[in-house]
Parts: sequence; C-alpha cells; structure tokens
Amino acid sequence: MAIREGRFEEPLLNETFSKINSSIGFDKRLYREDIRGSVAYAKALFKRKILAEDEKNDIIKGLKSIEREIAEGGFPFRDEDEDIHMNIERRLFDKIGETAYKLHTGRSRNEQIVLDMRLYLMDASRTIEKKLYALLKALFIKAKNNLKIIIPSYTHLRQAQPVSLAHLFLAYYHALRRDKDRLGDFQNRLRVMPLGSGAVAGSTLGIDRAFLMEELSFESLSRNSIDAVSTRDFIFEFEYICTSVFITLSRISEDLIIFSSDEIGHFSIPDDLATTSSLMPQKKNPDSLELIRGKSARVAGNLISIITLMKGLPYTYNRDLQEDKEGLFDTVDNTAIVIDLMKEVVKGLIVNESRIKVTLDKSKDFLFATDLADYLVRRGMAFRNAHRAVGSIVRYAVERDKDLSDLSLEEYRKYSPSFDEDVYEVFDYLKSVNNHDVTGGTALNRIKDELERIEEEL
Repeated sequence: MAIREGRFEEPLLNETFSKINSSIGFDKRLYREDIRGSVAYAKALFKRKILAEDEKNDIIKGLKSIEREIAEGGFPFRDEDEDIHMNIERRLFDKIGETAYKLHTGRSRNEQIVLDMRLYLMDASRTIEKKLYALLKALFIKAKNNLKIIIPSYTHLRQAQPVSLAHLFLAYYHALRRDKDRLGDFQNRLRVMPLGSGAVAGSTLGIDRAFLMEELSFESLSRNSIDAVSTRDFIFEFEYICTSVFITLSRISEDLIIFSSDEIGHFSIPDDLATTSSLMPQKKNPDSLELIRGKSARVAGNLISIITLMKGLPYTYNRDLQEDKEGLFDTVDNTAIVIDLMKEVVKGLIVNESRIKVTLDKSKDFLFATDLADYLVRRGMAFRNAHRAVGSIVRYAVERDKDLSDLSLEEYRKYSPSFDEDVYEVFDYLKSVNNHDVTGGTALNRIKDELERIEEEL
C-alpha cells in the first residue's frame, strides 16, 4: 500500500520529484535501528492490547527475517517506497499480510527517524570513543618512550625553547582526551527517548513510554513532543565533537609533515603510510597525513551544513531534515577510519635523534635566550630590562655569526655587569628543560608524574 493512497488519486508520477523525494539510497543504513525500534513498539502495542499476542509475534518474527535479508544483501529495496521505514513496512506486509499495517498505529515517521538516528549515534559514539582510547594509548606510549629526548619547541613556526619530546606528544594526548570526555558528556544528552511523540502532539494511545525507554536502553524521556521530533541539536553536537577531533588530528598532521620534511627530518613516516611520485622516484610523500588534513575540511563542512540547514526551519518537522543524514554518515565513517589511521602513524613514527641533535647544534644557542633573561632576573634585574639586554646580545651574536656560548664574559658584561662565570652553566639543555618545574611544565620529573597519572587513567 503506497503512503499516498487516500489523500491523492494518482501515484507519484513526476520522475524528477521522485528522485529527490526518495531517501532510501542513504537512510537504508539505519535498518537495524529502525527494526529495533519497531520490535519494541510492537511489544508496547501488545502491552496496550492493540495487538494480540500472535500478531505481536508475527510482526517481530517478520522484522527479524527482514533484518537478516538486509544484512545478507537480499532485500528488495524500492525507491517508490521513499525511505527505510516504508520499505520495511512494505516487506513486512509481503511476509505477514495485513497485520503489518497495525505496527504503525499511533506512530509517525517524524518520531521514527529521530529514534533511529539517536540509536545510531549511541552506537557510533561508543565506537569512536573506543578508537580515541586506542589513539590516546598510542600517544601515551610514544611519550613514555621519548621522555629524555629534547627538541626545540616552536611558536610562530620559529624555534622557541627546549622541551622534552614527550611533552609534545602529551599535548596531542590532552587535546584528544578532552574530545573523548566530550563524547561521554554528549551521550548523556543523546539518550533521550523520543518514541511516543507522534507526528507533533504526542501519542493518543496511552503508549507506555517508560517501557519503551527500558526496551531501547535510553535513560530519559523527551519532555516535549514538538521539540522531540524537530530537534537535531544532537546531530550538530556530535558533528562538532568530530570536527574538534579532526582539527587536532589535522594540526598533528601538519606538525609531522613539517618535521618529517627533508630539510628538518626530526621524524620519519612509516613506509606503509607514505607514497611515492608517479614521476620522481626519490619521493616519499606523507599522503596519509595529508589525507587526514584534507578530510578535516570535509567534516567541518558537514557541521556547517547541518547548522545552516536548521537555522531557518520553523517548528516542527520539515522535509528539509532529509538532508541531515548524508553528512552525518560521512562524518561517522571518516572520523572512525582517520582516528585508526593516526593511531598507525603514531605507533610507526620513527624519531630521528641524530637529526634533532643537528637542529639543536644549528640553533646557535638561541634556544637558551629566555634562560639568559631568567639568569639576570635571579640577580635582581627587572624582566623587561633583562629581556632587552638579552635581545641585544642575540643581535650582537647574529651580526658576528657566533653562538651565544662562544661569547666571552667581557662581551656579556657589555650588556650587564650581572653576568658572571656561571653564565655558561645556562647552556645545558637538560637543565633548561628541568627549570620548567611546575605542574604542566616540561621538567622531566613533572612529565614523569603526568605519565604515571595517565597510566592510571588509561
């Protein structure tokens, strides 16, 4: 039975409209959720004595059979049935006859699709949370194994101060850990059960919504039927979290691309995560990282799309909402695979200590400039004056192509009489790193404490 019958005399004959009207091409991936919701609803109808026990059993048996058909690829999807809900209803009629048409009693597709998408995201968010955990663990292990390697940190993509390489990997860890926490918070708001909201005003059948909530593993009931069927904030909240993950992964990718370059070479990307050129045989291109960086734009675009879609819609349901799914599915798929890919990059990443040492040696000791200013501060000089004095010393060394440690004590004392023989003790990378002895700092003992805390957390 076509859904148009009754209101319209003619079937939908306009081919152009039919093409855009049908969503089965993409929403068929919600079949498990749709069937799960329908099984629970059949039980609720039986509980309300709208279905006889044999009718309930026939419906559930038929739905389970349909689920197997779809999973095995033998289900006859039809565009004329528009969406996953009507395709399943039509196939259920083929299997059990008129009883199939009782299943939709008191139920609207408006609430069905919200239910399906919430159920879908409950599973998808758990999957992504597990993948994030695996990536976090890989970053933790990388940090733990590289605690004593000292690298130059960068601001404005210019050398700043020496830090432990572990400190950099833990920076990535903390950014992604916050996104994992966001997913946990999101799931609390996601587990709101909309079934029983009807098309807009709520069910007229006295359906036991608390029973449905328990059957479908939700934690609370929607409190307003208009809001329940029209809101999609749970989608753009999820897509925001995925976008946040991607922004961090894109920034990590950018770091690794730059610092694995021929000119720097602090890292090497595993061969099985790189490609070569079709023309230049010497090339080892970091395509895995470039693809992660590129897909971040795509996922951010999906977020902007759903926000833009929602901003002008009147309450309650509007067919524009058919456009909320393709971007969501794309975000779920890409987030899952890209987190896995970054995990493989992190696990296989090679740290080239010799190349890092070359970079440190070429720095002309300018990485110690802040340490020199701190040296003067400890001798009573105001920081701004110390900053100016050391800036002048750096300029003096640059003009003479000298390392800071090669300057004589007399040269230092031209800029401040506070300099003494112990100034040369400043030029020690480990001492410089360990001077940052505060919670969250790069001092090795602080990083060790953080690694111990994270190990318990993981």
